[in-house]
Amino acid sequence: MAKIISFLKKNIFILALLVLLIAADIILTRTNPLKYCDSIHKDDFELTQLAHPEEVWDKVFFGNSSVISGYIEEQSIAGYVNLGMDYGMVTSIKAMLEEGHITVGSELVLGLNWDSMYDEMATDPTYAWHKDWYEPYFYFQRDRLNYLITNGITRKLHGWSFFTHYYAEHPDGKELYHGIMSDEDMAARNERLYNLFWSNGTGMYEENLAALDDVFDFCNENNIRVRVVWLPWNPDVEQNECDLYVYGRTMELCAQREVEFYDMTNALPAECFHDTGHLNYEVGAPAFTEMIDQWLIS
Repeated sequence: MAKIISFLKKNIFILALLVLLIAADIILTRTNPLKYCDSIHKDDFELTQLAHPEEVWDKVFFGNSSVISGYIEEQSIAGYVNLGMDYGMVTSIKAMLEEGHITVGSELVLGLNWDSMYDEMATDPTYAWHKDWYEPYFYFQRDRLNYLITNGITRKLHGWSFFTHYYAEHPDGKELYHGIMSDEDMAARNERLYNLFWSNGTGMYEENLAALDDVFDFCNENNIRVRVVWLPWNPDVEQNECDLYVYGRTMELCAQREVEFYDMTNALPAECFHDTGHLNYEVGAPAFTEMIDQWLIS
């Protein structure tokens, strides 16, 4: 005991500095000041946080890019936060809930399709839950900080201010889908999806299926009503084996856990779609929002 006390006395400054650095890093990680910087691009989660700065989101509609473009929050009467994110997977919402990145008040709706359940889907590395606990904030943000510094130096060399207000003057909102993809582009897209994902078989969804079960547990333990909607699919495009497989597995899991499952696979005509699963913002999104609103408020 005496040796421990002696060690603490000799190294009190270093230990205090270490505690201070750890505390500062925790605060930086939690507050993420870079999301307020007008000089850098924001990811979809940060854009949602900036649009909804309240600490508790009472009702949340989570999903990937299909939810971004399909659910028009401003036109909805149901009052859900559109937590659609590029490459939003079930593993993402699990991490967000369990690690405290969001707090859901009363209701969570999961808008799912095959790619939100695909275990090896590429994702946005800036999403906060990808930061390991031992990884310093400034190291995790190194790519955006590097851009901020190099772009700032370039601006100074041209006689301009170090910081720019570009992203305040030209907000880089979440990506929407417009119009209808041509037959040639649709065929090329389907071939690309098959080569990248569907050709890998039905074994690529186990991690997200397990995460879905964990999300159900979390919601049950925290008195959150959770529901699942399987998102619409373009009726002019034949569904693939993997899509049908993970759809069936998800529906079975929902039945086992007594979670409401709303099947919208065939709910909308082809003119509502930009491609295979993304609704176009002109026709598809308004139709989807009006249709799902009746279910959301039920």
